[in-house]
Amino acid sequence: MLHGPKRATAGLVAEFTADEEPLPRIGGHWVVCDGRGVPRAVLRTVGLRLGVVESVDDAFAWDEGEGDRTRADWLRGHRGYWQRVCRARGVEFSEDEEVVFERFRVVWPPEHAD
Repeated sequence: MLHGPKRATAGLVAEFTADEEPLPRIGGHWVVCDGRGVPRAVLRTVGLRLGVVESVDDAFAWDEGEGDRTRADWLRGHRGYWQRVCRARGVEFSEDEEVVFERFRVVWPPEHAD
């Protein structure tokens, strides 16, 4: 995210609920920490959409900046990830799962801010 094209992320609504975390909101900020818990960046949410997995579009897949940045690769990677996450929680992943599609911009550190 600091050294690449990532400007979007997606998460299952069920993950937020299970972790007792509020859903993101436009204008909200969040801190990204490294593996040691040290803050590395502050992000500001600039766009949100709720939808099912299949509703991801080409632009969002591109903005998430992972894999080859295509919708097909995004779907393959996220389905696999969410199947593992759901399995670990003792539930089955469903294509009808509601997804939070979130776009953000880096606001700190300033040299990486959009």
